[in-house]
Amino acid sequence: MSRIPRHWLLLLCTATALLHATFQSVRVLVSYRVLALGGDAAVIGVVTALFALVPLVLAVQLGRAVDRRHAAGILRGGVVVSVAGALIIAVSPDLWVLGLGNTVLGLGQLLVTVSGQAFVSILSPPGELDRGFAGITLGVSVGQAIGVPLAGVIAAASNGDTVETTPALLVMTVLAAAALPFVVGLREPPGSGRAPGDAPPQSVRSMLGTRGMKPAMFSSLVVLASVDIVVAYLPLLGEEFGFGVLLVSALLTARTVASIVSRAVLPWALRTIPRRRLLLSATACTALPVAALPFLPNPWALGILLAICGAFWGFGQPLTMTWVVELVAPADRASALAVRLTGNRLGQVSVPLAAGAIAGIAGTASVFLVTAGLLSTAAVSTWRALRR
Repeated sequence: MSRIPRHWLLLLCTATALLHATFQSVRVLVSYRVLALGGDAAVIGVVTALFALVPLVLAVQLGRAVDRRHAAGILRGGVVVSVAGALIIAVSPDLWVLGLGNTVLGLGQLLVTVSGQAFVSILSPPGELDRGFAGITLGVSVGQAIGVPLAGVIAAASNGDTVETTPALLVMTVLAAAALPFVVGLREPPGSGRAPGDAPPQSVRSMLGTRGMKPAMFSSLVVLASVDIVVAYLPLLGEEFGFGVLLVSALLTARTVASIVSRAVLPWALRTIPRRRLLLSATACTALPVAALPFLPNPWALGILLAICGAFWGFGQPLTMTWVVELVAPADRASALAVRLTGNRLGQVSVPLAAGAIAGIAGTASVFLVTAGLLSTAAVSTWRALRR
């Protein structure tokens, strides 16, 4: 008899929402903590990149481990590591400890992401991968919509010239710990994963050589890096515009709420709009709004632009997940998702570092212009791949 809970997707999505409430809100708070500890735009870029550093190195190995039926243990371990990372950030007395905490938090996010996505690919009935990936990414957006404004309200209650982030970070640490009861009952079904008599696992080079894999990864990389840039640099842009932490949190929430709506309607959208158009929209329809962000110091205008970005970015992530796993054998799906995640983390390391260097020289606005250029490039790449 299977030990899989009947409502496994609901449990997984709930845990995902709690964890990503922590991930996203902590990452916003980290920017304010960097400024409070004497850092600047370049330091924000470095600390943001540290979040993706360990995942960049370990993602594929973890994907292989998940394919060998270790998803449940990796998921539970990821929750524990995430709690530890958030706690280190909350008590960090200087930029070095803050960077360490962000590195640990990035490792935790890697563990729960690889294993959570693998559960979707393992447990989803045939033909329902889009529904499963839409569900788990919907959990991501719901968590972000809860966590960022909650953290903003707590941080805004502080007095003084600098934003006091410690109380909000401690609350987010507790929120991450609350995810553990929802994942302890998740198990891989008998017969899933790679068996001793199966064919050897597909190599990373072979996966990357599969037609369509590179454009899928590049689209996913650019979308996720763009989200990170907005999360990391909107607080800095907000300070230049004279916006408080609560208003910046509300603006980021507008993007998240739009992603929630788009992911909730994705199954319906796929029945009425060709998949290729939805995939292309994630990058093609967001380049111009991102480029316009630093030139419209009006909160309502910024909110509309961020909502447009959130709606189209919400389509991009679940659809690229399905695109990637359908290019490989079922026994290699977790590894393929891990390769995709490695590409994402490569973007999350390189793009913030480059953005920090550019911002230090050319100002905050240049970061958004470069990001818009990347989105345009990814749109062309996706269009060419889907045309074939």
